[in-house]
Amino acid sequence: MLRKKVGIWFCLLVLVFSLAACSSDKKASGDNKVNEKATLTVWIHPYVGKDLKDQQTKVFDNIAKDFKKKHPKVKVKFQEIPWANREQKILTALSANQGPDVFYLIPDMMAQFADKKLLTPLDQYLGKDWGKDDFSQTALDAVTYDKKIYGLPMLRESMANFYNTKILKEIGGDPNNLPKTWDEFDELGQKAVDKGYFARNFEGSNTPNATLYPFIWQAGGDILDKDGKVIINNEAGVKAFTKINDWYKKGFIPKDSISAADHFTPFVEGKLLAVFGSGATLSALRAKGMNDFVVGPPLKDKEEATFGTTGMFVIPANSENKKLAAEFIETMTSKENSMEFNKLTKYIPARESASSIFDEDPAMKQLASYTDITKPGVMSPVARTIIPKVQAEMQAMLEGNKTPKEAADAAAKAIESELKK
Repeated sequence: MLRKKVGIWFCLLVLVFSLAACSSDKKASGDNKVNEKATLTVWIHPYVGKDLKDQQTKVFDNIAKDFKKKHPKVKVKFQEIPWANREQKILTALSANQGPDVFYLIPDMMAQFADKKLLTPLDQYLGKDWGKDDFSQTALDAVTYDKKIYGLPMLRESMANFYNTKILKEIGGDPNNLPKTWDEFDELGQKAVDKGYFARNFEGSNTPNATLYPFIWQAGGDILDKDGKVIINNEAGVKAFTKINDWYKKGFIPKDSISAADHFTPFVEGKLLAVFGSGATLSALRAKGMNDFVVGPPLKDKEEATFGTTGMFVIPANSENKKLAAEFIETMTSKENSMEFNKLTKYIPARESASSIFDEDPAMKQLASYTDITKPGVMSPVARTIIPKVQAEMQAMLEGNKTPKEAADAAAKAIESELKK
C-alpha cells in the first residue's frame, strides 16, 4: 500500500512540475524592476516549538523592519506553513501561478525544483556586497546547482553521536576519548551490548540521509559520482550496507530498526549507548532535563563524514518581484539576522562571522565544528524520489530477504530507473 501511494504521489508530482514549468514561462515579468509599493509574500515554517513561537515571530518582524529601512513602502507578509506536505503545497501553489515571492528549501529539494526551472538563479540579482566570502564553502556548495546559486543559506546542521555518560562509565568508556572510527565504535558498542544495552539508534523509516548515506560517505563512497553516475553499489556502498546489516544481526541496533521512526525516547530512557543526532537532539535532551550525555565525533572508516541539511531561502521563477525578493533574502541572511535566528532555533549559522553565538555553548560549538565534513544529501533532481526506493531495499536487507550486495544492486537499479525518466 505504501509503495502504491508513493507511486501515485510521484505521478502527481510530475504533472505538477510540468504545469509549473509552463506557468513560469508565461510569467517572467519584473525581473529587474523594483516596485516600491509591492507586497512580498514570504513562506516560513515553525522552526521552534510552540513555547518559542512568539520569539520566532519577533525575529521575523525584526527582519522585515530591517528590510524596510531601505524599502519603507514595501509590505512584507510572512505566512507560516507546516512542515508536513510542504513540498506538495509549494508545488501546487507554483503550478497555479500563485504562492510566495520567497520560500524555504533544503538542498535535495532545491536541486529538484531548479532542474524543473521552478526557481530563480540568484547570481544576477545579488548585490556586490552580499557577503559571499563570509559563507563557508560547504554551505555555498549546498545552495548551488548546475554552477548557479539558487538560494542563500540561513541555517545549517551537522549530525554527530551523543553518548549516555552513565552507560559509558558502566562499560569502562572514556567521555574524553570517544570513538572516531567504525572499529573503535564496534569495540565500545560490543561492551554495551554485553551489558544488555543497544549500541546505537537506527530508524529504518527515516530518510537515508540520516541512516544509510553517512555510512556510504564514511566508507569513501557516494550515491552518485560527480558525473551523475550511480555508484551506490560499488565496493564502498556494499561495505556500508554490510555494516548496518552486521549491526542489526549482532544486536547493536534495536530489533525494530527496520521500520522505527523514533529511537530518541529509548536513548532518554537509558537503553542505548548512543544516538545519532543534531542540534535539535541537543535541545530536546535539555528540554527533558537530561544532562548525562556527551557529544562525540562523526565516525570514520576511510573518510570522516556526516549528514546535515542546509536551509536556504529561494525565489520562485514566477515571482514578479525578483530583484526585491533577492534584496530581502540578503537582509534575512545578514550577519545580525542570522545570529538572531540561529541563536533562537539552535541551528548553526552558515555565516562564519555569526558563529560566535555558540561561544558559551560547548556542545553546539562542537557540532558546528563538524560542518566542514557535513554533506547535505544527494544533489540531484531525483534525490527526493529515490528516498523510498533506497529505504525499501535497506529494509528488505534487514528483514533477511536480500544480502547487502543484492540490496545495494537493487537500490542502484532503482536510482538508474529514476534518472532515465
